[in-house]
Amino acid sequence: MHRAAGAPIWVLMTLALVIVVSTALVATYRHAGPPYAPRAVAAELPATSPAAAVRRESVSRSADRSRGRDARQRVRRAIPIVRKPIDTLPVAKSDVAETLAAARASTYNVPGQCLGWSREQADIPSRYTDAATAWEHAHGRHAGDANPPKGAAVYWLGGSGGHGHIAISLGRGLVRSSDAGGAGVVATVSLRKLTREWHLTYVGWADSINGYRIRGVART
Repeated sequence: MHRAAGAPIWVLMTLALVIVVSTALVATYRHAGPPYAPRAVAAELPATSPAAAVRRESVSRSADRSRGRDARQRVRRAIPIVRKPIDTLPVAKSDVAETLAAARASTYNVPGQCLGWSREQADIPSRYTDAATAWEHAHGRHAGDANPPKGAAVYWLGGSGGHGHIAISLGRGLVRSSDAGGAGVVATVSLRKLTREWHLTYVGWADSINGYRIRGVART
C-alpha cells in the first residue's frame, strides 16, 4: 500500500481503469446467460407439459364440435321427408254402395265387353280398349291380392286375343262378372272358379277403372 501510495499518478489511474473494466466484464457475463435460451427451452418443451396438454385439449374439443355438427347434419339429410300423397284422380259418379247395387241388378251385357260393362256399373266413361290395358294403367293396384274388397275392380290377363278380363268384387272371394252365366249373361261367381274355368291369369285388384277412383273401396 505504501508503494502504491508513492507510485506515479498515471500508474494509479491505469490500475483503477483496469479494475473498473474487469468488474464490468464479470458483471456482464454473469447476467447475460447463453444466447437464444428462451427459444431453445421452448423448442425442447416436453410433450407432456401442462401447456402442451392445454393446446392439444383445445384443438381436440374444437375438432369434436366440428365432427358433431357434421354428424348431426348428415343425420338430418338422411331422414326423408314423408309427405302424404295427394289424390289427384277424378272420382267416379257412383260410390261403392251404388256400384254394388248396379252390378247385382244387372243381368245382361254385350258379349265380350267386360270393360264396358264394369265401368258402367260405377258410371265411369270409356277410355281404354280392353281390360289388360286398363290394368296396366290402373291406380291403387294391389297385385296378386286374391281377397279384393267390395266394389273393387278385379283384373285378369290372358284370354282370347290377350284382352284379359275385368269384374266387380262383391267381397269374400265373389265377383259379379259379365258373361259369367254364358255369353251376354251377368252372374255371380267365385274368383277362383272364374280363373280356373276361363284359363285366365289373375293379377290383382284396384280401386279405379279407366283412371277414375271408386269412392269407398277399402285401401288395404
